[in-house]
Amino acid sequence: MTDDPHKPGYDAAQDVVLDARTLRGVAHPLRLQLLSSLRHEGPQTATQLASRFGESSAATSYHLRALAAHGFITDAPELGRGRERFWRAVHRSTWFDTPDRDAPERELGEAFLRTVARMSAENVERSITELTDWPQEWVRASTMSDLTVSLSAAEAQQLADDMMALLFRYRDQAADRAGDGSERVAMTTQFQIFPRRGQLDALLAARAASVDGPGTAADEPPGTAADGPSGTADGDRP
Repeated sequence: MTDDPHKPGYDAAQDVVLDARTLRGVAHPLRLQLLSSLRHEGPQTATQLASRFGESSAATSYHLRALAAHGFITDAPELGRGRERFWRAVHRSTWFDTPDRDAPERELGEAFLRTVARMSAENVERSITELTDWPQEWVRASTMSDLTVSLSAAEAQQLADDMMALLFRYRDQAADRAGDGSERVAMTTQFQIFPRRGQLDALLAARAASVDGPGTAADEPPGTAADGPSGTADGDRP
């Protein structure tokens, strides 16, 4: 982990990079929902958030305090009246690099990523449900795609950096044009870059063959091991 991921669009003053300690503070489904709501909908109380997510105020209060203890949110005393306590997000976004295979926080990091994936899928489901009620120009502006390309690891990394740079360019443009009178709504963008399932065994066999020389598993007909799921635990990966 690093305090500066050196990625397009990263700003140390506005973004947070998860480390082993802060990962433990946010790797919980409700905490991620609360944090996302505070970032996108602005400051709210535990009671307001409880109503939004169908939870008890006691539960949201507990998890808000945990988020605050790990530096993700802070109270906004200028907004409260009487005993009301408003919370606001400290950062604009979260950055996270998957821990190394032997890192002690590897399992927790995977749980964090799975929670983020579920939240993203649920968001898409809700958006599709609501889409029929939107004006037609916004329906046409929405899209989903699924494109598979053959890349090296370096090319896949470059693709991710290029896509993030493009998204951040649009984000910065939107900030510069705020208040120009245009009709604007928050548009959610999601993309994933993963190897397709079922290719791991073939990749490892090819690596072994390059080390061991001819006469190894590399002599198998091309594509055999990658034509379907491997039947191992790798099949659970995206």
